[in-house]
Amino acid sequence: MVRFPDSQCYKPSFNIFLGSDSCVITNKNAKEIQAFRFGITGLGKNFPDETYFVRSEGNRNKHDDPAYTGSKAIFLQPELRAIIRTQRCLVLADAYVVEVEKQNPHLIYLRNKKRPFAFAGIWSEDKEGIESFAIITTPSNELLYKLGLKRMPVILPIQYDSRWIRQSTELAEVLGMLNPYPTVLMNAYPIANNDDSSRNDISLVQPVGKPVIQEPTTVYAPHRKKKPEKDYTNVPTLGERVGYREK
Repeated sequence: MVRFPDSQCYKPSFNIFLGSDSCVITNKNAKEIQAFRFGITGLGKNFPDETYFVRSEGNRNKHDDPAYTGSKAIFLQPELRAIIRTQRCLVLADAYVVEVEKQNPHLIYLRNKKRPFAFAGIWSEDKEGIESFAIITTPSNELLYKLGLKRMPVILPIQYDSRWIRQSTELAEVLGMLNPYPTVLMNAYPIANNDDSSRNDISLVQPVGKPVIQEPTTVYAPHRKKKPEKDYTNVPTLGERVGYREK
């Protein structure tokens, strides 16, 4: 069972931003949920001082072609060659936020209340002992493209979680997990603008409009002695949320 360390008290966050701490599970300690800083430091001269996202295609597919079928060349970058093999992590989330041009920000979530889920991440520890992570990205699926975004975080299907952080997982299998999450399993809705990084309350993730994709409903016939199936029309109440705001 994965748990928080005895010394750590979990507090839900509705506003995780670049440079703040977030919950991860690493291959180094797969039984505990830890707090790492969002933004790897010290990757090398070809990367910023703090790197928040790394491309699954490495230096390839520079135009973010959604039909790209070439190599997941992240492993060809010298700075990431060892990390992608030995320092992988699950970045835990219930949803994440994207900025949409000429519209309100949108909260992206998995349908049918599948949460929490995990982004594919890599982690590092610098000379001062600061532990940090970055999220791996891939070309956007149809939903994100509809919102005008060319890239999205790699969301791991739940059956991949343990294999992602297993030290013995072969590189070919690791690279095979770096794909866009299926559009039919995702949705999004607009939320209010928030420029205050100090705020942390559920109002930040409440919808201010309809979901982008109309989700199916089931008509209930009262004369039938059968309980209605769950109705997914309503936007999920996000409970204890973890959200990521992409720039």
